[in-house]
Amino acid sequence: MNYKNLVDPELRPIAQSIPYNRAVIACANFFLPIALRLTPVPKGLRRRVITVNGHKGFAFRAELFEPSDAEGRLPALIDLHGGAFSYKASPYHKRLACLYAAGARCRVFFPDYHLTPKYPYPAAYDDAAALFRHMTEHAEAFGVDPERICVAGDSAGGALAALICSRYASEGLERPRAQMLIYPLTDVTMQTDSMKKFPDTPLWNARNNRRMWAFYCGHLSGDAARAASPMHSALPAKLPDTYIETAEYDCLRDEGVLYGERLRKAGANVEINETRGTFHGYDSALTAGVAKRNIEKRIAFLKKALRGGSAV
Repeated sequence: MNYKNLVDPELRPIAQSIPYNRAVIACANFFLPIALRLTPVPKGLRRRVITVNGHKGFAFRAELFEPSDAEGRLPALIDLHGGAFSYKASPYHKRLACLYAAGARCRVFFPDYHLTPKYPYPAAYDDAAALFRHMTEHAEAFGVDPERICVAGDSAGGALAALICSRYASEGLERPRAQMLIYPLTDVTMQTDSMKKFPDTPLWNARNNRRMWAFYCGHLSGDAARAASPMHSALPAKLPDTYIETAEYDCLRDEGVLYGERLRKAGANVEINETRGTFHGYDSALTAGVAKRNIEKRIAFLKKALRGGSAV
């Protein structure tokens, strides 16, 4: 299908079909770290780098973005980048993390977690949980208020954020104040209408999604594989306030909505923003009007959550 005639006009230049395989992953992950280093931190923010021991004790780095004039304790956000559990963070992920730090006036932790195919599930989740634990255990040193921590993620990062929020009690973690899930990956079974309808959408599609799950948890089966999927995870008694954003032409659209409905039924306050004329990764066009408007909604959610009241 020609989606360029359906999507927002400002998004048409990036509405491209992108292959997903081991060769593409290897090539991308050679160039992405270079591009990330060359992406400047905006004026008014400063950057630090920390090292955390995560999956099987393996160390990984996390960048920390914070207002340049920050003093004392601030709220914090763990921002888990997307990329099919396979790709390093893109420059636009870094720019978004900086926008959240500036807009919500918080300290944003931006981890470079271990990636599949080399490190399948639960490596990425283990790293995300280790960062959350490390940040709360050293909250005073980082200048973080441990009672005002949010987790966020897009796509695969959204799955990691959702798992932290469903497992915090069983993992012995502090309860996150809120979670912000951007076109999140939530269901390993891939049986939704949008998954069946969108095998060829721009940037990401159902065919790529199936291969991604095979890379991430193809070594598992049954309940062990479903454990990687937020839709099939047990939910705690108290759930964080939740913002879920979906894209219209995205194979993950329906599972994002269904996950939000599942959280509502379990008692969570949930805001679902079903964006129109969009596709998976549309916000990589940061200057497009539709991206700007929805990024403003994300920041408004974070500001409310991090101030201490209900964000929804």
